[in-house]
Amino acid sequence: MLSLRTVSLIIGLILLVGGLIPIVSAERTTELLRRFPRSRTAAAVLTAVDLTWVAMIILRAPLGRFEFLKPYVIPAAIAAFAILFFFMDELLAPRALGGLLLLAGDPVLDAARWHPSQWRLVVVALVYLWVIAGMWLVLSPWRFRLCLEKLDPASRMRIAGGTLAAIGVLVGALALTCY
Repeated sequence: MLSLRTVSLIIGLILLVGGLIPIVSAERTTELLRRFPRSRTAAAVLTAVDLTWVAMIILRAPLGRFEFLKPYVIPAAIAAFAILFFFMDELLAPRALGGLLLLAGDPVLDAARWHPSQWRLVVVALVYLWVIAGMWLVLSPWRFRLCLEKLDPASRMRIAGGTLAAIGVLVGALALTCY
């Protein structure tokens, strides 16, 4: 299990880099995000990551009387990938991104659970926000495009990127000073 400091540094770095990209190239970022919902490459990569992560969770979990099913988890994950990718390719990339956001909350909450600092609640609140965003993307992936339309002018995209980068700096600073 990773420490809260390590997890927060990783989150802060991802948010900082993810925020700097739209600041530097807002038009290119907007164009990439417009193509994202229908991108088969992004859908394949994110779906593979999600299914691999779920398979690892199932393989490590005590299943009790269903323990005999563990040898079938990897073939089932491969079959699920094929089914999802070929039969549910419509807006699969935002759904898979939502699934990744849902899965990513668990290790962060595990790291924050027993940390004595009250500042851990900043990371916990951030995790709950991205879990809500993950549920929202899984249930209504078409809204990804609607949100992107609100960020359409380059100035709004840069403001969103700056906000994301500022949150990344905050989380990174908390990792270095409080955790």
